[in-house]
Amino acid sequence: MKNVGTIIERVTHSLSARQREIVEERFGLRDNEEKTLQELGERNGITRERVRQIEAEGLRLAREHFAESDGQQLVDLAKNRLVTMGGIRKEKDFVADMQTILKDDSVNQCQLRFLFKIAGEPMHYGEDDEFYSFWCNDKATIKKATTFIEKAVKFFGGKKEELVFKGQFDQYFTQLVATASLDVAIGMNYLGISKKFSNNPYSDFGLSHWEEIAPKTARAKAYLILRKHGKPMHFRDIAHTINNTGFDKKPVYAQTIHNELIKDNRFVLVGRGMYGLTEHGFFPGTAKDVIRQILVDGGPLAQQEVVKMVSAQRFLKENTILLNLQNKKHFKRLDNGTYHVA
Repeated sequence: MKNVGTIIERVTHSLSARQREIVEERFGLRDNEEKTLQELGERNGITRERVRQIEAEGLRLAREHFAESDGQQLVDLAKNRLVTMGGIRKEKDFVADMQTILKDDSVNQCQLRFLFKIAGEPMHYGEDDEFYSFWCNDKATIKKATTFIEKAVKFFGGKKEELVFKGQFDQYFTQLVATASLDVAIGMNYLGISKKFSNNPYSDFGLSHWEEIAPKTARAKAYLILRKHGKPMHFRDIAHTINNTGFDKKPVYAQTIHNELIKDNRFVLVGRGMYGLTEHGFFPGTAKDVIRQILVDGGPLAQQEVVKMVSAQRFLKENTILLNLQNKKHFKRLDNGTYHVA
């Protein structure tokens, strides 16, 4: 089979210079940027309707030469690839598939859109609010894929903890595809066309509206980082991690992180610039407050037990803890040598 570039040359060789220019610009065949009717009309000093007419005539002529260009072989390869993936494929992945099949990394989406537009198959759907652009073999497949996507949204809706922090996506997804009689690879391929699912920088897969999957604010990103890290971090290290983990291209500054975390009760300042999470067992307050909470919760404790438990909550020197423990207004030493609240 001829390469894609040669096929395009064959189907467009009979077009007039103007027809060829309009068709190539409309489909982005020259610079991978599809031009609008308005742009081409202004450039050529003609109306949008006239551009449309020239394009339509150019496509008609191109179709007449499609059969003799090896174009049908390309269509068959594309349709067969779609069949192996359940009949549908996100455009970005489909283009990569075709590059692999054709052993040609220069193949791009503009070329495929043009040739398959002429052929009338497979079907292309542009990106919208719910879906990425994709290719499919028929409308029945779209219905099947969207039904599975909605089923997945409901199935995973209450399983954020399991998917993001317990690494149980594969386990649950296997259960889900079994109920739909789908292969795992095809099920994932179906979810791939939907904007309702995505990955976070830690490669966890889940619903896009979860902050832990698509965190938008500095606080949300810091929360995810601390949950994943499992122990306190300095706010400068949190900022560095945000900037180097692939959240987005917008840089975040350390002072911004410090200012944001100190206002959110999910985060606890546990030392100089060090933040932990309340759900990891850290509770807010001064060294005195921490000692008091430990004694209230656990009852009288020996001095070293107090030091050990406070050290698990705060990055403090032992002398600082002992000095606070000697505050007779708040704590008292019992006859057996243990300490309790006053």
